[in-house]
Amino acid sequence: MFSFKKKKSTAPNLASPSVSATALGANRQNPKILEVNLIKDEVQVSFDYNRGFFILIMMLVVAGLLVTEVYLGLDWWQRQENARVEELRVETDKIGREATELNNKLASALTFKEKSAAFSSLLEKHVYWNNFFSWLEKNTLTTIKYKDFVGDLTGEYTLSGQAQTLADISWQVKTLLDDPLTVSVEVKQATVGERSENSEAGPVAFELQLKVKPEIFLNNK
Repeated sequence: MFSFKKKKSTAPNLASPSVSATALGANRQNPKILEVNLIKDEVQVSFDYNRGFFILIMMLVVAGLLVTEVYLGLDWWQRQENARVEELRVETDKIGREATELNNKLASALTFKEKSAAFSSLLEKHVYWNNFFSWLEKNTLTTIKYKDFVGDLTGEYTLSGQAQTLADISWQVKTLLDDPLTVSVEVKQATVGERSENSEAGPVAFELQLKVKPEIFLNNK
């Protein structure tokens, strides 16, 4: 069905004597006939040194700017922190000075309080004694004269005095007992003195043991 015929070659036969020397010489002088493109789509590569150097410089500049920005940022942050620490130090020093002043004022106040308390105590004792003396004066007969007394703020006293008669001592005891602030009165001794020319009897020396209620020291009237 199918038939194939061998294609006749059109290339010159070098061995054939019919090929002339002129043709061979022409082939050697025109080498383009034998050129073969062995690499398909071959591209010639060349390096642009100027462009590469420019890119390198730009990268170095960008890196330098970044480093500078970071350095400036860290320097600003450090200055801010130093300023904050300085403010804290100044505030701490101020608080320390104020605390020292308060301590000094507190010490002065405590000293003044102690002195005031001591003075108040003396003043109160003075008032208390005034209360007692005022009370005793109010409850003493005109015929009785006190010479000495021994006692304290507990309310117990020993009174030494002189009366004109023994009856005056009795009336004095009754007067003291009639006062609601009196707890007890006791005559420890009574001694009649020598009679003088102008009197029927001599003065009577006596000693009373007196106890009063503590409320007498609370009444400032």
